[in-house]
This record gives sequence, C-alpha cells and structure tokens, in this order.
Amino acid sequence: MSVTTQSTPTAEAPAREAAARFPPRRLLLPLDLSAHSFQALPTAEALARLTGATLHLLHVAEPLAYPTDLGYAPVLSGEVESGLHQSARQRLEELVRDLQKRGVTAEARLRVGRPFLEIAEAARGLAADLVVVTTHGFTGLKHVLLGSTAERVVRHAPCPVWVVRRPSVPSGAAPGAAGEEPTFVLRRVLMPTDFSEPSQEALAYARQVAGRFQAELVLAHVTEKPFVDPNLAEIDTQAFEDNARQSAQQQLDKAVAALRAAGVPARGRLLSGVPWNEVVELARQEAADLIVAGTHGYTGLKHILLGSTAERILRHAPCPVVVVRHGPA
Repeated sequence: MSVTTQSTPTAEAPAREAAARFPPRRLLLPLDLSAHSFQALPTAEALARLTGATLHLLHVAEPLAYPTDLGYAPVLSGEVESGLHQSARQRLEELVRDLQKRGVTAEARLRVGRPFLEIAEAARGLAADLVVVTTHGFTGLKHVLLGSTAERVVRHAPCPVWVVRRPSVPSGAAPGAAGEEPTFVLRRVLMPTDFSEPSQEALAYARQVAGRFQAELVLAHVTEKPFVDPNLAEIDTQAFEDNARQSAQQQLDKAVAALRAAGVPARGRLLSGVPWNEVVELARQEAADLIVAGTHGYTGLKHILLGSTAERILRHAPCPVVVVRHGPA
C-alpha cells in the first residue's frame, strides 16, 4: 500500500455536483493524527463496513515557514514530504493495513496546504459522498480565537459532512459479541426544518438515513417571535404569531404525512424560541442519535453577516450532526 501525495492545484477527477445521497459509496476521513481526530475513526469505519463504502483517509500537512530577509517563506512541499511528514505517511499506511485486515476497503493520501481547503478539494476529486470529521465544539471566546476546521469544511465541502462530537464509539453504537466490531445503530434522527429549499434538501437526506437504519425521524420547526419596533409597541402581534404557528403546523403535518406514507416512522414538533437553541434542547429531550441540518453554506462577508443556524447547532449539539449544504460549494 502506498500513500498518494498531492498539493493544490490538483489534476484529480472533476468535481461532481449531484444530490446528496445515502448510503455513500466513498467516505472521506481527514486525520491530523492527533488523539482528537481519531475520535471520528470508529464512526467512519462503522459506516464504511455497514454500507460497503470505500474509506479514504486523508492527512493534510501544512507548509512550515522559515525566516528570510523579507519575512517568512513556506518550506517546499517536497521537503515536507521527505522530512518532517515521513512519519505521517507511515502512520497512514499502518492505518490502512489495519482497516483492510478488519474487512474495510481503505485507501490513504497526503496533501499539502490549508487543511479545510485541501479537505474540500480532496472530496471533490474523489467525488466523495460524505466527509466524516470531528470537532472540539468550542463556543464563546475560545471559538472566536481558534475557529473550527470542521465548520470551515462544512462551508466548503461539496457533499454532506458528518461531524462527530463524542469519542470512542459511533453514535448509538451497540457493542457486539466478544471480539466483534460494534454494530452501528441509529434509533432517532432529528431534522430541523424551516420549509426553505436548503431544509428540503436536508430532509431528503434525513429520509434516506432514517430509512437505511429504520430509525424514527423527528421533524422540528421553530417559530421565532417577530421583531417589534419600539415605536410601534402598541401593535398587537398575537394574531400574527398565531397565524404563523398555524401555517407552520399545517406544513409540518403535511411533511410528516408524506414521510409516513413512504414508510418512514415520523412525527413533528412545533417549538418557539431561538432556532438553534430549541433544536439542541430538543435533541437532549428526545435522546436523538443524530441531527441532520441544512445550510446555505455561506462564506466570506455573507457568512459573517448572516451566520449559520447549522453551525450553531453543531457547536452545542449533544450528538453527531450531519450538515447538508444547499447548492454547489
């Protein structure tokens, strides 16, 4: 087994822009070879074994910098490959051999560059159906200072991203008999919806996941209280709120009925409050094994101004989150 080494630009296969599908045929697992990154390995391995997908391991080596008269210059990728990152190549080879011994079809590659960009490019080149990553789940000041590679991958990846938050075993994994691998089990999938096009795409994906695992699918819609200008505070907004809730309930009932007609156990929950917070609390109450959330995948200034409910959910969720982006990356 050999590790393929690449750097941007790449001559890989052209990107595939297609609807998200489950089960996947190609899984991409980025590893920085830290203990934290290995928390995603059991989930990726279990999914690959369950679906028969090929598991592609990826390590991204960031170019080091050395001082020059004009500041700092990057070390050439060839020096990185032949020097400091030789151990990473060997570790990837060991991992692939171990996975193959356990009956998982696996390959590995090493790329040089910025991690989230190289992960997204590798996903495009492989026509990956799913990226599995782990996140620290930082919030507040720590999140502002350190950011999150997982969130950047969510914004740029051309396919759904399964974000793992808990270590050791896959979400909902049930231990097998002595000497056997754990069996991957999902009993309840939570899907927040605002009835927009991105959430409809995510719903189609959630339906595939729930159907594959014979899991219950819980649809949740959160109505937000309307903003009222202080100068117009005397206006009664209760009728507006009641109409909004009634309309949302009708759409929710219609979606649940369609799922049940298709043979998917489903029910709806209508909530009120801040969407990401209500979804996180509902996930705890329902003991959800997985949240599937849709996102516009905004980047740059648009992301700064509008933010992302999906990203706030994955920072606080008590279980893994699959983020399905709307439109091409």
